[in-house]
Amino acid sequence: MSRPAPFAEGLPRHPRLRALAEEAIAAAFARYPFWATDLGLHEWDDQMPEPDSAAEDALARRLRQVARELEAMASVPLDAEERADWTTLRHAVGALVAELDEDRPAARDPNWYNGIISQSALGLARRRFGSPRDRAAALVARLQAVPALLDRAARRIQNPPAVWVAIARPQYAATIPFLREGLAQAFSDHPNEAQAVAEAGAEAARAYERFLTVLEGWANGPGEDFRLGPERFRQRLWWQEAVNTPLAELEQAGREELRRLQSEWQQVAARIAPGQNPRAVMAAIGRLHPPADRLLAETRAVLGELRQFCIAHELVTIPDAPDPAVVETPGFLRAITFASIDPPGPFELEATEAYYQVTLPDPLWPVEQQEDHLEGYNPWGIRIISAHEVYPGHYVQYLHLPRATSTVRKVFASGAFVEGWAHYCEELLWEAGFRTEDPDRLRLVQVMEALERVGRYLVALGMHCHGMDVEEATAFFQRECFMAPVNARREALRGTVDPLYLIYTLGKLTILRLRERARAAWGAQFSLRRFHDELLGHGFPLLPVVEALMLGS
Repeated sequence: MSRPAPFAEGLPRHPRLRALAEEAIAAAFARYPFWATDLGLHEWDDQMPEPDSAAEDALARRLRQVARELEAMASVPLDAEERADWTTLRHAVGALVAELDEDRPAARDPNWYNGIISQSALGLARRRFGSPRDRAAALVARLQAVPALLDRAARRIQNPPAVWVAIARPQYAATIPFLREGLAQAFSDHPNEAQAVAEAGAEAARAYERFLTVLEGWANGPGEDFRLGPERFRQRLWWQEAVNTPLAELEQAGREELRRLQSEWQQVAARIAPGQNPRAVMAAIGRLHPPADRLLAETRAVLGELRQFCIAHELVTIPDAPDPAVVETPGFLRAITFASIDPPGPFELEATEAYYQVTLPDPLWPVEQQEDHLEGYNPWGIRIISAHEVYPGHYVQYLHLPRATSTVRKVFASGAFVEGWAHYCEELLWEAGFRTEDPDRLRLVQVMEALERVGRYLVALGMHCHGMDVEEATAFFQRECFMAPVNARREALRGTVDPLYLIYTLGKLTILRLRERARAAWGAQFSLRRFHDELLGHGFPLLPVVEALMLGS
């Protein structure tokens, strides 16, 4: 299958840089073929990774050579766009090399395999590109690779961190029905394809059941330490986000933001219910949530409200497109995901639907745990979460992607840019005057969301640089961020496998600083819509890259 024209048109014009970009992208897709599928590039749809040590060593050598050749181009004259691509490639390749050489998830993390398998299957089942026959054939090929992939995981992983095993067990169990039943349902209008997918899915599900036994054997082992340590944390932050700020400075900024938000939260709570404990005020708001069977409908209802506000207040240009479909989060993502957006890839020409995934409580959870989970979906919470995921957050980011001319910056995304923008949008709505019939409750919930994000920021540093454990992290989220126990523990667990989930607050604070620089530089020509449109017009750049593109520094 040929690649969409925008892919080739967006590669660098400089011949050597173009060749290195193509090599880096091909290496990234060899590592993660589902990444190409999700981007809308379908040459890799029937492929799965080869995470044995020999294949990884060969890929690392290939990437190290690309890294050396990129470094040799450091002084080559390039225009601003090509320099942005060079910087992006340098960091993307460095991050992949560090993953292969230092992190080695295929040798340490059982969750890595489930993430690859479930993501590889979901994109082919959910999205309607090509013919059902071709998609089913590609899906069957990926599913047929699952038993060997998990057999390799069972042999290769040694002494995984106990907390990663604890996270993996329910996620693997939740993926089994998806493999056994959910995938075939996606082809229900095509019996032959549905049958082939069902058979391959059933075999993959049996491999999962066998691997659950392996996980049970690991559950009581001592397990290695999940923590990166300060030096690897700093290196990961550099390669993935081009941030080299000393960790002590990062931590100080996080603590200042925490104190600011705590003060605001307490003041707003006092206005709502003078003399009451702020936690009790928040708990009362949480109890106003809709029942689980109404949650998706209630979420759908707020999207038009948010979209119209953004348009009326000229916050950002919203390209013409339908609202995303509001759907339940797949069960295998429930353990670590509260809500998320699954948009079409920037090169996808056919399957252009977007899905706003909302996590319903597991019916098997105790009633108290289900209630704790639903409290985050109170009427004001639904609006703030939807601002983050849809309008003007992630979905608007993806709607702006066609304006970006760089293939490199569409393929290699900065997490701090992507998540920082969405988190920034939560407070942006409030700054711009978005209100409900009860503005103090809206503000309290918005600040609560920000407290959760700054909690991630400080827990990431605490866990991976200062030795904080899961119980201490859970207590931190409860004590400092005023979170319910079940949500606090979910966030603590996520921190063990996602050490850079500080990017939400890091990105927000960086965008706020960039906004003030643009305001000073542009003077009377500054407007929020101009700033936001330009910010979103460069793909998914590293924040230092977009700052250079926007302000020439």
